[in-house]
Amino acid sequence: INLENMKEIYGEGIIKVIIDNEELIKENVKTLEKYKFNDIEDIIERYPTLLMNFPKQFEEKIKKLKKIYGEDFVNIIENDMSILENVEK
Repeated sequence: INLENMKEIYGEGIIKVIIDNEELIKENVKTLEKYKFNDIEDIIERYPTLLMNFPKQFEEKIKKLKKIYGEDFVNIIENDMSILENVEK
């Protein structure tokens, strides 16, 4: 994960937020791995606040995406990560 790039995009405070939420992020990364996401680093760098949801809430958001986009949802999302912008809110 390119923390310098994230700092440039989101400001200095994002580093502290990431460190403070390290355990949440680790649990949510496990969820992304469970659903076979390949581009996890890019997801973290583009949508860091998405991974700061409580793990159960985060997995519910992923399940919702699967329901909306079907079995190929990971491929669809990885080809158009802007889909995650609405999930992040």
